[in-house]
Formats: sequence, C-alpha cells, structure tokens
Amino acid sequence: MRKSTGVAVLVVAVCLCAFLWVATRNRKSMPAPASAPSSAPDSWTLPSNPTAGPRWDSAVAVSRTSDPRRAAHLFLGGERDHPTDAAWPQAEAVCWARAGNHDSVLATLDRCLSIAPLSPQALLLRRFSRLQLGFVLTGAGQSWRGRQLGEAVLQDFPDDTDARLLVGYSHAVDGSSPVAESILTKLVDEHPAQLQAWAILVQCALRRGDARSADERLAQLSGLDPGSIEVQALRQQVAALKERRNGTSDDHLRVVCVETCPQGLESDVLATAEDAWNFLRPSLGFEPTDPVVVLVGGGTRAPHWAAASFDGQVHLPLDVAQDPVQRVPILRHELTHAFLAQAASGRIPLWFNEGLAQYFQGERIQSLPGSSTAGWLDSLPSRRTFMDLDEDQAQLAYHYSLAVTQELMELHNTTALESYLGHLRDGLDEPEAFRESFGDDYAHLSSRIRARL
Repeated sequence: MRKSTGVAVLVVAVCLCAFLWVATRNRKSMPAPASAPSSAPDSWTLPSNPTAGPRWDSAVAVSRTSDPRRAAHLFLGGERDHPTDAAWPQAEAVCWARAGNHDSVLATLDRCLSIAPLSPQALLLRRFSRLQLGFVLTGAGQSWRGRQLGEAVLQDFPDDTDARLLVGYSHAVDGSSPVAESILTKLVDEHPAQLQAWAILVQCALRRGDARSADERLAQLSGLDPGSIEVQALRQQVAALKERRNGTSDDHLRVVCVETCPQGLESDVLATAEDAWNFLRPSLGFEPTDPVVVLVGGGTRAPHWAAASFDGQVHLPLDVAQDPVQRVPILRHELTHAFLAQAASGRIPLWFNEGLAQYFQGERIQSLPGSSTAGWLDSLPSRRTFMDLDEDQAQLAYHYSLAVTQELMELHNTTALESYLGHLRDGLDEPEAFRESFGDDYAHLSSRIRARL
C-alpha cells in the first residue's frame, strides 16, 4: 500500500526458497529424475544432418568451441535458407541451451515444431529449458510465468517431479501456502528424498507461524541433508519462531508484535482484521482454510513507497498499526491478497489482484489520467510484478488496475466474481474463466476506459 495514496501493496516473493533451489539443484548427490536430461548443457548433442553440406559442417565445428552463441546464429542462418529442415532449428536450440539462453531455446523449438514433431531429445531439451527458466522467473517474482512453464512440462510428463516442485514452489512464492503444501506434501510422500520440496514445506510452515510443523519437516530435511547451509538457515528461523510470542489470535487470525508495541495494540489490530475478514468473506464467497498471521513492526521488505506487504503473512508497520484511520483500509487491502492467494489458487492476474484489493478497501476512481498514459491499459495484462517500478509508475499501474476492476465490478455482481474464482480453483484457463464468469474480456473493459480518457 503506497504511503502517498494508501492504495498499493506488494506481493513479496519468497527469496529464500529460490536460494534453496539453486543451492541444491546442482548437487552431485541429488540424482536427476529418470526422464530428465543432464543438468550440464554441454552434454546435449547436435542432431545428425549428413546431406546438409559444408555450411552445416562449419556450424558444427563452431559449436565445438567455447562460443555457442555464434554457433546458434550460424544454425539460424541455415534455418532461414532451409525452412523445411527441422535439423537446423533443433541444432540451434542445443547451442542456445549450452549458452544458458532458455528463452531462445523455447522459441527455437517452437519453430522446429512448426516444421515437424519434436524428436525425443528435443522434447527433453524443451523440458529442461522450461524448468530452468521457470525456477529463475519464479525466484525473480514472476511466479505466474514460472508456474505456466511447470504446468507445460506436466502436459508432456505428468509425473515429472521437478515440474511438480516448480508448481508447488510458485504457489509458495505467491503466498498460497495451502495449495503449495498440498502439492509438495504429495510429492514428498511419493518421493521422500526430495530435498527442495522439504525445504519449501518448512518455509510454508514458518509463514503460517506453525512451529510444530516447521520442526517436523525440518527434521525430515535434516535427516536427508545434515549440516547443509539450508538446514542451518532454516533451523535458525524455526528457533526464532519458537521464541516468538504467541500473540493474540482467534479462529481466523493471529496478530504478533515483532517489536515493542503499546499495550493492547495486538487486540486492536486483531479486531480490525476480524472486521475486514467478515467483510471479505461474503464479498468473495470464500475464506482461507488456515489462519492468517499479521506481523506488526519489523519492516515490510517493500519499496519505500509501499506501506505494507503480503507474502503469505501480512507485514504491518508499527506506525500504520497504531493509526486506526490507516489500519482499517490497509488491513482490508492486505487480507484481500490473503483471501485471493487461496481463492484463485494463485492464478489471478496481477492487475485484478491489485485492483480487487483496492476496490475492497473502499477506493474508487473519481477521475482518470490524461490519454498520454493510456499505454498502461495495454501493458497491465502482461505485467507479473510492480516491484520494478518507481513511485510515479507504480501509481499509474495501481490506478489503472483499479479503473479496470471498478469497471468490471460495476457491470457485474459478486456472484460473477465467486464463479470466476471457483473456475480458477478448478483449473480452468484464466482467460476462459474470465469469459465464462463475466461474459467479457480485458480488451473490452480497457476500451471502455480508454474512451473516457
């Protein structure tokens, strides 16, 4: 929630989980799944193309040097001259994989697929690049895109353990701990040696403030990987959670001051949060299955223009908690994110997530910016984070998110919203869920707003 306008919030990524995955992913002691390609890109082999001639041979020779990018461009040139020969783009994809450019691998394999079905090695190469890129994007705060890549792998390899890990991890980053824990608990039940899954499960329990579950899961991880850096870091966090005061709680919420608070503040925050909970439950037709933790004080890990954040727990600065005028709308805003994390299974677009949080906190658009800012209407659907924006840009992003959401909510009732969230929980593709529930799409909504600029 922005300090200047009181209408913005960040969904902060779970950075430690990214560290855990990167740190453990390349360990020699961790075997790859049976269907997985080697984690060493240099092991990928070029397809054979015995009739391609000297140009092919020259590109192959360059591919054996330390400059895979140059080789990729040579194969790209050959692809342009031989548009019906799938060997050229497949060889290019191998070179991009060796260079670590997984976006290019996937784009090249898409071109290859337009020529002919992918070979078994190309299918595995696509799997490899989807997973590599998916974990990087999720760790960088683009969990929605990372989850899409994991789900794409599962289309080809339904039992792929790494893809299931990626999907669970992306839900954890979104703050949707129950969804993440359901996926990852099933994964470790079937594959108990999954170190990364155990580590993320510990983090999920920490975010719920559940020291007992965190301790039990950490014991499993410690038995598999004693003395590791990850185990040591998590052990410190579990110990800190055990030492933390229980705080003040009811059936839905737990409020904990993580620094010195005035007497009675926890109870005041709990009462405000409970009012917000009772407002949101009928508005969304849903409520989280696990209590939501509200941490008062201790910082938000958000940009300077944000006054609060939600990352599976609500982080509420002490000065905001002490001011009832700020506390009421901010808690409605943050708890909307907590509700949506589970109500939409982490699949709601960022603009709608942020727009609903502002809408339910009571904000309404009174006037629109000038037409020179209309580009934000086009950019919002593709944005997966606002964390990279400065304060002025963030204000426009949130302003337009609210404008489109307000337009939608004024055209429909909360029953349509409940239907939309239910479709997302059932796994329906987001654009289809949107059309099924609202009978419209983002383009029509934005055009209505553009007409008024």
